[in-house]
Amino acid sequence: MKLNLKSEIKTAFEPPEPKGRASFLAAIPYPKLTYSKFVFSQIGYIRKRVWFVSAAVVFAAVKTVCAIPEEAKLLVWLIAAFVPFLAIMTTVEISRSKIYGMTEIEEGCRFSLPQVTGARMIILGICNFAVMITVSVLLGNHVPFGVARSVLYIFTPYIVASGISFMIFSKVKGQEAAYLSAAAALVVSFVGVMISSRGIYEKPLANLYIIAVCLGGTLMAVAQTKKLLFGKDSYLWN
Repeated sequence: MKLNLKSEIKTAFEPPEPKGRASFLAAIPYPKLTYSKFVFSQIGYIRKRVWFVSAAVVFAAVKTVCAIPEEAKLLVWLIAAFVPFLAIMTTVEISRSKIYGMTEIEEGCRFSLPQVTGARMIILGICNFAVMITVSVLLGNHVPFGVARSVLYIFTPYIVASGISFMIFSKVKGQEAAYLSAAAALVVSFVGVMISSRGIYEKPLANLYIIAVCLGGTLMAVAQTKKLLFGKDSYLWN
């Protein structure tokens, strides 16, 4: 008896099959955004301090070259010592969702957290690359070792610091990752200062070792980026 009663109650309160559901959902207006527009929209979410630091580096290079060309070589070493911190600022900027506990909201949006991260990596990567190339060209014309080696000396500490910070953020959660990355940037910067102050850059075969370090840092950064966006351990970021 109870089973029949339950069945009748279920039948009585069974909602009717929706009619025209597909056409109704298709007619609902919603904002359509292409991925290219989405990437450009992320520019507005990057904090102004990042753009300010990048502009300050270029401005310092221009002012120094225009005013005191003979000190361009010193500025190459100073910028090479500074760019690891630019790399850390970039890493922190693209991983703010993880640091501030906003990953669940990001995951619930139309564009997932890895897509947001990838978009910001593209924007900041292009910006930082443009800054380093611009500074290297400006200074390279006023130093004895030329533009190509200026690019190498400035880019190497940046890519090494980026690879290390990506690895840290893929293994450590919260604010601790930012602190450890800042410490890593300090170590990379200190090593660069020691190398330049001791004139190691001028020794034979030094450039080959620097190229090897640059390639190693590039491979590390690429591997950690793939793990961040596509790897099995992406849950640490998401």
